[in-house]
Amino acid sequence: MTEDALKCRLRLVSNIVDEDDILVSEAAKDKEAFAKLYDKYFSLVLGYIYHCVFNGTITEDLTSNVFLAAFRHIGRYKWRSIPFRAWLYRIATNEVRMYWRRQKLVTTVDQSEQNRRYESNAVSACDSASECEEYRMVHRALLKLRIKYRTVIILRYFEDKTIQQISEITGKKEGTIKSQLHRGLAELQDILVRWGVLPE
Repeated sequence: MTEDALKCRLRLVSNIVDEDDILVSEAAKDKEAFAKLYDKYFSLVLGYIYHCVFNGTITEDLTSNVFLAAFRHIGRYKWRSIPFRAWLYRIATNEVRMYWRRQKLVTTVDQSEQNRRYESNAVSACDSASECEEYRMVHRALLKLRIKYRTVIILRYFEDKTIQQISEITGKKEGTIKSQLHRGLAELQDILVRWGVLPE
C-alpha cells in the first residue's frame, strides 16, 4: 500500500467553529463562561486523548487534567496568533506526553469493557467487522511509534488538523511537522505490513 493510500485510511473529517474570543475573555472572570467552553470542547479533547492513549480510564483522567489546567490559566491566555482551540490541544498534547513519560514503556493496550463505550463511538463509522478490527490494529501500531510521530499523525489524520494548525499546537516549525509525518507514516506502514494488516 502506498503512503497516499495509508493517509486516506487515516483521514477523518472535523468541523471548525470560531466563536471563542468572547467566551475566553468572559471565562477569565466568569465560571459559567468557562463552562460553555468546557461543553463545547469536552468531546473533542476526550476523543483526541483517547486516540493518543486508547484507554478509557486514562482518557477520562487526562481530559480532566486538561480542563483543570485550562481553567487555572485562562486568565493568562493571550491570542498571540494561536486560537483558543489550538491552545487547548497544546495542553492536551502536553498531558499525553507527560503520561507517556511516566509510563516509560508501553506494555499492553487495555481492551477492558470500560473502553468499549469509547471504542464503540470511535468505530461506529466502520462498514464491517474487518474495518473495525483494522481500526484497532492501527491504534495498536500507533502506540509503537515514538510520541513525536504518534502526535503529529493523530493530529493530522484523526483530528484533521492542517500542518499550520499542528505547528500551532506543538510549537514546532511546519518543515519539522512535515518531516515527522513522513517518517512516522513510513514507520507505521512498516509495522502494519509486518503485522499483516497491509500488503507488502
